[in-house]
Amino acid sequence: MGEGPGCLVRYGLTGHVGRFPVDPSSGLGAARGQAVVVRTDRGLELGEVLVPSAAGAEAPGDGSHRVLRAAGPDDLAAARRGESLRAERFAACREVLDGAGPGLDLELLDVEPLLDPETTVLHVLGVAAGDLALLRARFRSLMDIDVVFESCGADPLAAPAPPPSSSRGGCGDCDCGAGGCGSSRKAEPGPAASCGTATAHAGCASCGLHRR
Repeated sequence: MGEGPGCLVRYGLTGHVGRFPVDPSSGLGAARGQAVVVRTDRGLELGEVLVPSAAGAEAPGDGSHRVLRAAGPDDLAAARRGESLRAERFAACREVLDGAGPGLDLELLDVEPLLDPETTVLHVLGVAAGDLALLRARFRSLMDIDVVFESCGADPLAAPAPPPSSSRGGCGDCDCGAGGCGSSRKAEPGPAASCGTATAHAGCASCGLHRR
């Protein structure tokens, strides 16, 4: 079955944006702002069309990511039911995680019930030392739901990693390692003061805004 141009769709609690194929035979005349039902690698979700199509570009037609239909009254009602479940489900999911035993370094930040009422995305901070399959089985056993773990990134309170050292010196604000970008030290004389060119270093693409 042929695929039409991909729509850019925003979906999910944290505002994911992806390109989704639309089957021409579906009769969907997507317009910006239209609510649609999309299939993602997380499950069935409600999305919002940002760009109806992109000329000359098509999303992969593997079936895992696609616009299924325009969202109807039943879909919108299911999304509202999911939203109403968030507080209760958050408390229940946190209790399951707390009882999972030692070795689990996960902090539950939020939950996101999808259109399928049996699937919930858990937004977590940290990593699980054990087998996530066993943890998913625990949720299925205790709550009769399927869970998808979505990491929300590194702990912002953790100390940042030190910048990589450069044997040639540099401004510290770019990736050229050549020095002479004008933001912290003068250019070194000779070829060592260039970004792999024969001319003296005069700034590079990643630190040009820092030049003075």
